[in-house]
Amino acid sequence: MTQLSRHGRVAREYWETYRPQALERLGTPEEQTAHFVRLDLRVGERIGVLAEEMLLEVPVGERAALRKVVRMQAQELVYDQEVFLPKEPGTEHREM
Repeated sequence: MTQLSRHGRVAREYWETYRPQALERLGTPEEQTAHFVRLDLRVGERIGVLAEEMLLEVPVGERAALRKVVRMQAQELVYDQEVFLPKEPGTEHREM
């Protein structure tokens, strides 16, 4: 079984908490794991690409100092698009 990195684990926990019906529609536990493995890889790749694109906007002399901040910003943007999808009705009050 493939292990999920942080991105896949966060996504799975979010879906278990706020998107249980969508999670169930993914199929068997094996199919669910396969979905989150693919999501994990895609999110990680997108964060890396976006962070590099964002760093190009930063003056060369400041890139090293801002690399971590820019990567965190890229992660937030990608998570909003790929991980933190709309919550299902009735789950809004739950906390992760």
